[in-house]
Amino acid sequence: MKMMNYQKVLQRFKLDKIKKSIVAEITCADNSNGVIAASLALGIFIAFSPAWGFQTVLAISLALLLKLNKVLALITVNISSIPPLIPLIIIAGYQTGALVLHGEFQKEVPDLMNLSTLGENYLQFALGSLVFAIMIGVIFYLVISLILGRYRKL
Repeated sequence: MKMMNYQKVLQRFKLDKIKKSIVAEITCADNSNGVIAASLALGIFIAFSPAWGFQTVLAISLALLLKLNKVLALITVNISSIPPLIPLIIIAGYQTGALVLHGEFQKEVPDLMNLSTLGENYLQFALGSLVFAIMIGVIFYLVISLILGRYRKL
């Protein structure tokens, strides 16, 4: 049995190729700037929401339901799969929940990567994640709308 060389596989996924395909999808899309911005913002919203485990299905379903660009939503929903960002997303949701529920950030954050600890604090995490996801989604929509309005004329 032949073993797979992971370096060769990873070389196929060049960062430049990925960047070019994302830019091509945004610039060549037959959608309006509003639809493109909403599609990207939907993906960001779902990425920061506590919908882990079915974010891809949720992104595609909502993009279909809202008549948005599925590919663009999938591009941004996968930001939550980047390993260095996972703890930051969890902490942002947890601390936002602390601010909403208790009126201040918590000085000490429990080990949220431990599922039992996360389960004990799930209400705070889930509420905070939803609030943070809405905020980051709106900000992302506004920034992308401004950028597209400046550089992509329809």
